[in-house]
Amino acid sequence: MIREITQAEPEEQSGGTTPKSNRRRIEFLRPLGGVVVALLLWEVISIAGIVNKSALPTPIATSGAIVKHAGGLGSAVLGTLEAWALGLFIAAIAGIAIGTMVGRSRIADAASETLVRMMRPLPSLALIPIAILVAGLGLKMTSGLVSFAAFWPIFINTRAGVHQVDNRFLESASALGLRRFELIRRVVIPASLPMIASGIQVAISLALVVTVSVELVGGTGGLGEFVLAAQQGNATSSMFAGVIVGGSLGWALNAIYLGLVDRVMPWRTQGDRN
Repeated sequence: MIREITQAEPEEQSGGTTPKSNRRRIEFLRPLGGVVVALLLWEVISIAGIVNKSALPTPIATSGAIVKHAGGLGSAVLGTLEAWALGLFIAAIAGIAIGTMVGRSRIADAASETLVRMMRPLPSLALIPIAILVAGLGLKMTSGLVSFAAFWPIFINTRAGVHQVDNRFLESASALGLRRFELIRRVVIPASLPMIASGIQVAISLALVVTVSVELVGGTGGLGEFVLAAQQGNATSSMFAGVIVGGSLGWALNAIYLGLVDRVMPWRTQGDRN
């Protein structure tokens, strides 16, 4: 009897679900709970007439508009991604390079502090008139404003990460003969990667917000222009379709980035998974 019971236990464990798999399933489904609640509230508000139905279409009507305008939305997403990617790429290169140089120099850090405090709060949309004069309407203007907005979180986090590098690492590397660029490439940048990655994560969402906002104000294509055209044509369902697609795009970009970061730096989340 005892032998039968001991033999049955592994079968039950292999055939059933383990606590670890249940936990992973819960972690996967938990974020969907907020989405479901939001959709239910949206449906109730629309049906109850709390908000004018012409101003707030139902989720079903919005879903229909997404299907109906799938081609136009796809083209708009590609246009938005082009400006977003170009602006973010420029901001990442400049932010990491300048942040590293400033973080390594006390004089440069002190000299740039006032400038950072002045320029960081400046909204990118306020620079649209200047950007139009400099670059005209189009991809250059949009990506330039995106670069300006996305630069600051990357620069600030890179500078902070370089500041936090343990001096013992630098002294050990110097004793091994590493100098200047080799020291930065092989010690400073790797040690600062978690902070740099956090800055880029913030910049990803911020860059998308600025991209769509500039498109909306300037009519330079992409999702912003799609939403603007739908609003001007009183096509409320199409307007909300563009907004929902834009939000889904932001979620997807952030999820993809976090997946890549987890592969490159698995120790960031290893403690939470154990």
